[in-house]
Amino acid sequence: MDQEHPNDKDIDAIESGMAVETLRGDLGEADVSKPQVVAVERDQAGHVEKVIVKKGKIFQKELDIPISRVQNVEAPSKQESDGRITLNISEQELEAMTSPGAVQVQKAINEDDFLDDIGESIPTAEALRDHEELSHLSKSHQVQVEERKEQPNALLRLLGPGFLGGMAGNDSSAVTAYSIDGAQNGFGHLWLMLLSTPMYYFVMTTCARIGRVTQQGLAEVLREHYGRWVALFAALVLVVANIAMITADLVAVGSGCELITGISWVWFVVPVAVLLWYITVFRNFESLKKIFLVMSLAFIVYFVTAIMAKPDWQSILVHTFVPHIDLNFASVSSAVALLGATISPYNIFWQVQGEKEEIRTGPLNKKLHESALDVIVGVFSGNLIAYAIIIATAATLFVHHRSIATAADAALALTTVLGPVAKYLFAIGFIGAGLVAIPVLLAGSSYAISGTIGWPAGLSKRPWQNEGFYLILTIAMLISLGLALLHLDPIQLMFWANILSGVLSPILIIYLIIISRNQKLMRGKQVGLGTTIALVFTFLVMAIAAVLLFYGLATGQQA
Repeated sequence: MDQEHPNDKDIDAIESGMAVETLRGDLGEADVSKPQVVAVERDQAGHVEKVIVKKGKIFQKELDIPISRVQNVEAPSKQESDGRITLNISEQELEAMTSPGAVQVQKAINEDDFLDDIGESIPTAEALRDHEELSHLSKSHQVQVEERKEQPNALLRLLGPGFLGGMAGNDSSAVTAYSIDGAQNGFGHLWLMLLSTPMYYFVMTTCARIGRVTQQGLAEVLREHYGRWVALFAALVLVVANIAMITADLVAVGSGCELITGISWVWFVVPVAVLLWYITVFRNFESLKKIFLVMSLAFIVYFVTAIMAKPDWQSILVHTFVPHIDLNFASVSSAVALLGATISPYNIFWQVQGEKEEIRTGPLNKKLHESALDVIVGVFSGNLIAYAIIIATAATLFVHHRSIATAADAALALTTVLGPVAKYLFAIGFIGAGLVAIPVLLAGSSYAISGTIGWPAGLSKRPWQNEGFYLILTIAMLISLGLALLHLDPIQLMFWANILSGVLSPILIIYLIIISRNQKLMRGKQVGLGTTIALVFTFLVMAIAAVLLFYGLATGQQA
């Protein structure tokens, strides 16, 4: 981008307080805090040699800019009361500024070498942070990434946000909800697990279609096409549900640590919260996410337990395909928690955002087909684990009339069959699932609020670039930590967090129906009548369950 440099008179007019923008990079000009000149260094003749730029109030960054990088100077005017300078700094240079404190920007840059470096360091599209980085690269660079994606086998190319969302949905609190359901109701809700599978699929595939076609997150779609207040209400629904889930998962991680060490879970909550906040804000969470995911795979032992417990398979088949409706409060609350753990506000926002960022090759119809297959794999994988958890706890706890009051009680479903070592496998899975879920829930909350307000959002940016996004994330963690330290009953907290999700999700499903049927917004790719009917049915099932729950609460049935 060739532009003439400003003349000496313009350069010497630079002063503190001027706004700052860049030609190619992102200093966070659209953020809650704006970059501005805070100091000007001059030589003995009074000519400007260096400009000091600061960005951020809490997450601060100071840049020492040589005058050769100043591309344009706008004097103060009615439109720009303090004036503005434009810098020639690339996004890749800004991303490389990882050291704390002031950073000295080089005087010149070799464009050819710079482009070569980009070609060598393009990331994969395996995770949200990487997806965001790719979305800011040029079309030619995206083509290179797409060529790389053709190398793995077809299954690995297919799996994306649908699979990740389906598996990550089985976080610690969800496992608790499924365990309580099996311990309280035996096989009685297996039919609801079966019913929720196509319901979950139609919700997630609609989310994927919205993200793929509009290339916007759900909060952005609502803000731009339905108004800020509509978007704000949806964002608040998500944030309330997410904070409850983050609180529950913090307690779950602590409870897992308690199973291993014998030390009360309360002592682990603060260190875990601080560690995860630090990793999410200042480090690459993806590097540790694989470890946490492997830890959460310990829940596969539920499949082994479900088989070795020798349950009545005929009874399982009957309860799977023949509905058994029980309207007592314990059964209704378990049903709402089961539905909330399966179809959660977090999953709805995640799937829209994730499909927006996922890079797929070919025409739009092919991308939509791939996203639908991705969702199928995620939905069936996640729900199969949930199905096994209910069978395992029903076959080991329900038959012996044992309830779940602590994490140790939940682990008992495994130790009954597999012995003492199962307790540690359960604890590892509990910890890993919580550690994976918390940063994603934090980021999801921040995406929703930032998208509603119009602030830039993304984990690919440094905290000083997207200060508003990271401040929201920090506040969400502090609120969740405060709630966790109230010493609420851990198991009941995790259980009721999923009940809250089950109550709030129908609200977001209404939004999905409206958006997905909007022909103009969906560019002729709106969902069909069959999908719409399925979404309406899902809304009715979850809404009726929520109404029955509130009726039970109002009439004192929970006592």
